[in-house]
Amino acid sequence: MKQENQVVSSILVHADADNFTHVREKIASVPQMEIIETAENKLAVVLETESTEYAVGLCEDIRSLEGVSGVEIISHFFENENNNIQ
Repeated sequence: MKQENQVVSSILVHADADNFTHVREKIASVPQMEIIETAENKLAVVLETESTEYAVGLCEDIRSLEGVSGVEIISHFFENENNNIQ
């Protein structure tokens, strides 16, 4: 039986002032992402996905948005449904 995974990552997104609102709206529109705090030209975001690969893909999507100058992974946690750390 295939086990479901839970992957939770926190990232910090740096965006230029001219595109900050656009970047914030794009991130907020993705169901797997939640903006938990904002600061001047920075967004703290939590990602909840089923795989590390999907989380990385979302980070790459954010990185490719116009006005994003950087994406930093702050923390990354993953486990299967039996709570066995992998």
